[in-house]
Amino acid sequence: MSRVVTDGTVICSGMTDSEMNDSGVKESAAPIWLPEPARLFPEQPYRDLLAISGVSEPVNWVQEWKTQLTHLSPAPTAHPSLLWGGWLPLLERCRQLVDSGERHVLGLNGPIGAGKSTLLALITRLARQLDLPIAVGSIDDFYLPWAERKQAMAGNPFGVLRGPPGSHDPALAQAAIAHWRRGGTLVLPRFDKRLRQGEGDRCGQWQGDPQLLLLDGWLLGCRELPEAKMQPLLSSESFAAEKKSAEKQSASAEQLKPISPIHPELSAEERAWLPIWNRHLKAYRPLWQELSALWQLRPQHWSLARRWRFQAEARQRRLGGSALPMDRLEGLVRSCLCSLPPNCYQNLSAEAVILLDARRRCLWSGPGPRAGVKPQSSLVSSSATG
Repeated sequence: MSRVVTDGTVICSGMTDSEMNDSGVKESAAPIWLPEPARLFPEQPYRDLLAISGVSEPVNWVQEWKTQLTHLSPAPTAHPSLLWGGWLPLLERCRQLVDSGERHVLGLNGPIGAGKSTLLALITRLARQLDLPIAVGSIDDFYLPWAERKQAMAGNPFGVLRGPPGSHDPALAQAAIAHWRRGGTLVLPRFDKRLRQGEGDRCGQWQGDPQLLLLDGWLLGCRELPEAKMQPLLSSESFAAEKKSAEKQSASAEQLKPISPIHPELSAEERAWLPIWNRHLKAYRPLWQELSALWQLRPQHWSLARRWRFQAEARQRRLGGSALPMDRLEGLVRSCLCSLPPNCYQNLSAEAVILLDARRRCLWSGPGPRAGVKPQSSLVSSSATG
């Protein structure tokens, strides 16, 4: 039997209600050695993820981190399920890569509003506490300079000046990373989205000699589609048929699908621009090849990204920061969901997948191949780990 949570999402199947908790995961499978509020995800995939991150004794690991966290002030604000299911395993993976002696790039893919910036801030604090030489950056730091970006984004159907593929300088990012991996200093531009009335602009640079770069972005790892696969997206009838077919897919006990809505509804003008965004992705492939590994934050519903981003913008306004007007914010959110429709571009060859519910709680945490997501294409790495 399938379990449907209150928002209508099927997250597990083949289990009876007596075996399920309120979050739709098998009660008996919960890792009872975690703090009680964190027990929202099944144990075995989580153990497998910890093994990838070099954790061989999970129970001892939990006790060690409980002690470490008592010395961290302020305390992490993430829900315990996300802290234990996502953030701390990610930090352990960072530590493992640092200990390898090679220079690595660990990618973090997640939709806008998923909490990537909050995570990076926490990783920075914990890395400092553990004396780990880690740098954090975002694909957004490599947005084109203001004048170039306005020209590159001119005429797009969302009316945005940042967000979609084509608004970044992936060649600059790849060159900076390649130089650093050959032993040079890592130089990253910095982007402040508060500038230019919320449109953002570059604001200097950061440089250093870390052992690991943690790089985030909503389109990290996305590959261009072959022309033949683009055709169904360009017809409203084919688009609707594909959406209907995808929504009928059922999920197994350890699969993340279906994560609905599969496709946002696109206007004719937005569909006409899909080949343009798709072509822009080709320029990002050399940058993706620099990734040693890729982790993905994946929402139950792709529509959650809109809610999360509007919540973040509301907080920005309360703090007195420069925020985008509501119509421009709507365009930015829509551009990140519709320029690369998630069901076509976000099925990544991720090393790890973290499934988030509407409250950003972790409902599933495990290796990407066990997540039931059919990869769009293989992630080719040029790192020392292959």
